[in-house]
Amino acid sequence: MSAPDTTMPLISAPWLNAEGNPLSVIPLPGLREEVIRSLECSYPGILSPAMKELLSRSCGLAGTEFGSIDFTGCWFLEEPHAVFRPALTLAIDDAERRWIAEVGNGDLPGPIWCVFPHPEVAVYVSDDLATFLATLRERTCQGEVSRWLDELTAKARAVWSQRHAWAIRPYEAHRSDPAIRGWLMTLPAGAYVYDLRARSAVRGWPYGVAGPSGRHYRCGRLPVFAVAGLPEEGWRASRRRARVAHAKAPFLEEASFPVETARSRCRYHIRREIPAQRTWGGRAPKWGEWRSGFHSMPAAQGESRLCA
Repeated sequence: MSAPDTTMPLISAPWLNAEGNPLSVIPLPGLREEVIRSLECSYPGILSPAMKELLSRSCGLAGTEFGSIDFTGCWFLEEPHAVFRPALTLAIDDAERRWIAEVGNGDLPGPIWCVFPHPEVAVYVSDDLATFLATLRERTCQGEVSRWLDELTAKARAVWSQRHAWAIRPYEAHRSDPAIRGWLMTLPAGAYVYDLRARSAVRGWPYGVAGPSGRHYRCGRLPVFAVAGLPEEGWRASRRRARVAHAKAPFLEEASFPVETARSRCRYHIRREIPAQRTWGGRAPKWGEWRSGFHSMPAAQGESRLCA
């Protein structure tokens, strides 16, 4: 059975809820042959024969909880992250999550990624378009789309919380994996590598780990990514402590200067506490004013002491 024969029942069969009532999801009509030929110029990547057959039967879905789902690549802007291109943007939901399908050499686009704007994580959803549509149909008919989205959001947050622990240096991967050795040698020395080839419950790439200046890399079409960026804008940024100015007491001013004794010629500092009522126009005394008034000031106004 061909890929379109497997996919079309997921699209065209009535979408019914648990009680058997029809849902609002409806398949959109297919495209004419001349329209499909003209689409090859704007389609991201190579339009495979299987995808041409699918487009002749349906160009997308309407009424899903994601909004409309597009199979043509004409409804939404091109995927901004070059490491995923060529990619087909299937939908952009109300939370601005982008649902994209990589266009490769397979019959149908895949794998499918859900790219979160916050946290900045791309979560692996499914292997291809047929699997994605099967999951979407099952969750929609069971009324569990919101729960599915919550699960994907939890995965994105888990990836982001472990973004430091899961990052590996190129030289660490170089010793253990000869399959990507040549690619690793081309990466910047400070790059961080994320290898998503192994299947796991939480599978995602924190593309925003290096901040706005981050540069993204990918090993061919393998799910192996790397990020490099300026440390001051990424997660390696240093945290500077704020400097707090020390407030001076309103009743205390200090004046210090060196004094040499004739016998030992040791240096001392004289510190004098000056009451607030002893003023020089509401300011600290200048050197000349202080020196001239040092011996003449009554003892009741202040008390001097020598401090080593």
